[in-house]
Amino acid sequence: MSKGIRRVALMSAVVACGLVALAPSAEAAITPAISLDQSAGKTAGSTANLGVDLTFAPSGSDSPDHMTLNLPPGLLANASVNGGSCLTTADLNDSACEVGSGVVTADAFGTVPIPTSVTFDLVPPPAPGDLAGLAVNSNGTQVGSTADIKVRPSGDPNGVGVTIQFVLPNSLDGVPISIHEISSTFDGLRYPTTCPSTAQTFSVAADSYSDPTVKSASAPLPVTGCSGLPYSPTFAVTATRDSNDQQVTVVTNVTQSASEAPSRSVALALPFAQLRPSLAGLQRLCLNLASGTCTPVGSVTAASPLYPKALTGQAYLTGSVTSLTLTLVFPAPFPLTLVGSVNLLSNVTTFTGLPDIPLTSLQVKLDGGANGLFGTLCKAPSGTAHATLTDQNGDKTVTAPADFTIAGCPASAGGTPSGTGSPQLSGASAKGLASGHPSLSFRVKVAKGAAKLKALTVDLPRGLSIMTHRAGHKLTIRGVKVRGGAIKSLSKSHGHLVITLKRAVSGAAVTLTGKALAESASLRSQASHHKLKHLPLTVIAQNAKGRRTTIRVTVTHLGL
Repeated sequence: MSKGIRRVALMSAVVACGLVALAPSAEAAITPAISLDQSAGKTAGSTANLGVDLTFAPSGSDSPDHMTLNLPPGLLANASVNGGSCLTTADLNDSACEVGSGVVTADAFGTVPIPTSVTFDLVPPPAPGDLAGLAVNSNGTQVGSTADIKVRPSGDPNGVGVTIQFVLPNSLDGVPISIHEISSTFDGLRYPTTCPSTAQTFSVAADSYSDPTVKSASAPLPVTGCSGLPYSPTFAVTATRDSNDQQVTVVTNVTQSASEAPSRSVALALPFAQLRPSLAGLQRLCLNLASGTCTPVGSVTAASPLYPKALTGQAYLTGSVTSLTLTLVFPAPFPLTLVGSVNLLSNVTTFTGLPDIPLTSLQVKLDGGANGLFGTLCKAPSGTAHATLTDQNGDKTVTAPADFTIAGCPASAGGTPSGTGSPQLSGASAKGLASGHPSLSFRVKVAKGAAKLKALTVDLPRGLSIMTHRAGHKLTIRGVKVRGGAIKSLSKSHGHLVITLKRAVSGAAVTLTGKALAESASLRSQASHHKLKHLPLTVIAQNAKGRRTTIRVTVTHLGL
C-alpha cells in the first residue's frame, strides 16, 4: 500500500471512529502465535524461501512492542547478497538488498484494518556487534526502526544461530494502530544440516505497549535429506622452523566446498617425529580467559560463503597443566568460542560441538618464537599429519592426510653425517592459475658434501598436467627452465615430468611455464573465485648414486 493510499485509509478510519482515543485497559495484552510455510523446500543445506506467519491477538488497542525472532541453529541468512554492499550502504529504492516480503495488518483505533505490503531489506548494522540490520520497507519508506540481526554466541541456551530483534510502532502517521498479524516470506535462507528426530523450533518472543510481560510461541522446523549431503573436507599443514631456535610456526587449514555439510568435530593429529609439543609454550598458559590479560599463542581465520569478509580471531592455550585446551575466540559479529582438548601423549587436539555454519576454510596459525607450542630437531623434517572430521549430522567421518616438510631445517641438521643429507625443497609457488596461464616454480638443494642431483621427477597437483608438443614424429615438452643445471632430457612417465640433467648439481631452480602446463577448468574456476588455498606437490629427487628421495610439500603461495 502506498503512503498516499495509507493516508486515505487512515482518514476513513478517523471519520468512522470519530477520532475517539481508545485508552488501553488494565487487561490489555497480546498472545503471540507462529506458523511456518516450508512448501518451498526443507532439504538440509539447501537454500529456500520460508514463510513465517505471526499473529498477536491483541486485546483492546494494545499492540506488540519488542519482538524477537529466534531462528534455530543452522537456519541462516546470506549477508553476502549484492556482494556484501548491503552491510555498508542502505538503499530502499531497489530490490538489490531485498531479503523478504510480506503484509503487516494493523487496526486503526482498534477497529479499521489497514493491510500494508512491505519488503524486508538488508541494511548496515544499527549497533556495534550486529551482523546486519533489517529494515521494513514500504515503497521506499522505512516503517519503524531498523531491526538488529545478531548471531547468538557460543553457550547460548538457544544454540549458535541468528536472532532478529524488532521494535514495532504503535502509530502510523500519528494515528494509533494495533498490529495483529505479520505474514512474511524470508528469501534464500540456508537450511540446517542436522536432522534430529525431534525438529528444532523457530520461535517468537514479544511484549506489548501495555504489558511488559514477554510471551513466546514456537513452531517446529523439520529438515530432511541430511544423509545426502556431500562431505569431503581436505587438510593441509605448513611448518616453518625459527631461524635462531628450534621452535616452529605451524599452520593447519581445513577446506571444503560451500555445498558440503559443515563439520561438527575436528581432531588434528601432528606427528611427534616432526613436531613435538614444547614445554616453553606453557609460559603462555591462560588460566582465566575472561580476565582480558592473556597472551595469544596464535590466530584463526575462517571464510564463509554467507559473509563477505574473512572472520579473524585469536588462539589461546587454556585449561590447566594437567588438562590443556586450545581455545579459538572470534569477536562479534560472530561471537564464537571453539574449545579443543589437547592430548599431549598422542599430540592430538580435538574440537567438538562446532556450530552449523558453512566454512570453506578454517585456518589456525600457532606462532613460533621462544614460547611457541611446537619445536623440532629436524632429524626427520618431512611427515604426515591427519585430520579426523565428522559432519554436523554425525553420520559421516573423514580422515584426511596432510604431507608436509618443515621449512628452515638445515639439510644436515641433527648430526646427520656430511654427504648423506636428504635433498630439501623450498620456494614452491604458483602463478597465473586464475587466468589460465599457470606456472610453477620450486628449488631443490642438497647438503654440502652430499651426493649431487642427477634427475627430478615432478608429480603435479590435481588439475595440472604436462603438455606435449609434436615435432615431426616425436613428442616434445616445452616451457621447462632449470637454473643451476643444464637439461639433458625431458620426458613424461605415467603423467609425471622427468627432468634429467647433463651433469649432477648441488641445487637446481625449476620453473614450469604455461607452455609446459595444462590447467583443468575446475582448477581455474577455484582459483578465479578465490576458493583455492593450497596445492600438494611431490618431487622425487635422484642423486648421482641412484638414490631416490620423495619430497612432499604444500604450495601456499598461489599468486591469487
